[in-house]
Amino acid sequence: MPESSFPNPSFPSVKEVGENALLVEYEPAIRLEVNRKLRLLALALDHSSLPGVTEIVPAYRSLMLYFNPEQTSAAELGRAIRELAKQDRFAAESASRLFRIPTVYGARYGPDLERVAAAAGLSPDEVVQLFSRQQYPVYCLGFLCCLVYLGGVPEPLQLPRLATPRTFLPAGSVGFAGAQGVVLPIDQPSGWHYIGRTFVSMYDPAQFPPTPICPGDLVECPSVSEDEARGWERRPLGDCLS
Repeated sequence: MPESSFPNPSFPSVKEVGENALLVEYEPAIRLEVNRKLRLLALALDHSSLPGVTEIVPAYRSLMLYFNPEQTSAAELGRAIRELAKQDRFAAESASRLFRIPTVYGARYGPDLERVAAAAGLSPDEVVQLFSRQQYPVYCLGFLCCLVYLGGVPEPLQLPRLATPRTFLPAGSVGFAGAQGVVLPIDQPSGWHYIGRTFVSMYDPAQFPPTPICPGDLVECPSVSEDEARGWERRPLGDCLS
């Protein structure tokens, strides 16, 4: 979307999407501060008890608000959203929590490690050290099964996606593409670069919520031995809370 659509980056645009949804966007850039504004606005909307709102879905720099058109209108909700943003009296945000997810890197657990190292001009050990010691902010949960989208991948590792995606990666695979990182919650295809794997259970559909992690939290993937990683098999993600 062109910059001209956002004349005031600190104030969101509100657009109708069909008959029962509004798209609320801040500036086009994906930045931590933009994401924080978005999350705070989502909290404010959630706490405001606006009539007719059925769901609020935040993403990196935007949120989708669904509503019942028999109880309210897009125009009414748009005015309420703009008023909340103008007042800048957002609900207090919870403090970030750190999840330290033990990860084994390389060999059969990290099929892309050697190639990533060659592309970055680093040794495999240097790649692991660079990636595993970073604390990554959780921007949003999405796509499927509470997949955590992480930001802040170190610049030397910011490689484009694979030209041909893999048809299968096991749950717990740890990878990245560009500045984004992920820890896969289930077996799935992917075109990102995977350098490690955790055996922690990232997603449990029998629980509510199915994952304890939230946007605004932090994730670190410290390097551990294969035996130690296996010792975490099927343990819940909540056990990784630092």
